[in-house]
Amino acid sequence: MPSRVGSAAIGEATQGSKEVAPIVKEGYMFKRGEYIRNWRARYYILRADGVFHGFKSKEEAQTSAEIQNDFMLQEDVTIVTHEKPKLNTFIVQGIILRGMQVDRIYYTETAEDREEWISAIQTVVDALGVGNWRSAFNELGEREEKMYDISLLNSSSKTLNDLPPKLIVRPLQLSDYDKGFLELLSQRSNTGNISKPEFRSLFKKMASPSNTYYVTVVEDTAINRVISTATLVTELQFNQRSPMVGWIKDIVIDNSKENQPQLKNVLVNTLKDLGVTCGCSRVESINTSLGTQDGDI
Repeated sequence: MPSRVGSAAIGEATQGSKEVAPIVKEGYMFKRGEYIRNWRARYYILRADGVFHGFKSKEEAQTSAEIQNDFMLQEDVTIVTHEKPKLNTFIVQGIILRGMQVDRIYYTETAEDREEWISAIQTVVDALGVGNWRSAFNELGEREEKMYDISLLNSSSKTLNDLPPKLIVRPLQLSDYDKGFLELLSQRSNTGNISKPEFRSLFKKMASPSNTYYVTVVEDTAINRVISTATLVTELQFNQRSPMVGWIKDIVIDNSKENQPQLKNVLVNTLKDLGVTCGCSRVESINTSLGTQDGDI
């Protein structure tokens, strides 16, 4: 029995907007052809103002290549889920294309990804319905599954204001798989070909209630990419005076960034403050790429 989720409408995207809204979700989906009923992989970008663009590949999306699917979320469309003709199928009913109302059929590789897309589309639509697309971006950020509670950063670090407004420091989140997190790590070491389900599984294990891993990133919101990362790892020891210590490791800064020293300084100081907030008696930095210890910081 197909289930219905929300209402909205998608029309052709308006060009020349004065403000480029932030991206709320991006990634690959398969779209069924309208005339030749085959499935085509497209890399979709959904923005908070309803712009919904599909490209042939992730690389073309990043280079502003030709748009294959040029839509925009509006009102009065219905989203219906099915498990046929493919698992994890959903239909967006009422898309406006060249002045005509049509349906579009998509499927994703996992049920979790389908739910994420439906949630993202519905949240944007709800915000557009009340004339406030910015609330969609804020709500999606609140729903996003994070490695740890972001309030630990908000209340601890005095260095977060040292970065330009377009750069934000935050916990690693599931959507960072599509924001270049693994590509960033591969600049330091060979991470291998980690699939999205594998990333999700490892993420959930690291984000378990053990309060051990605090993977932290800097995102450039202008390009929706993770440009640096570092991890605070905490451990307990048999020491009455200092039962918990923290180690800052796996610092990676995008090779193309000119402000690498600043990014590293912000990450190290942020994680030092985070360690204190989490109850560490001391926090030390480990240069994992060289296998040496930088010492107490």
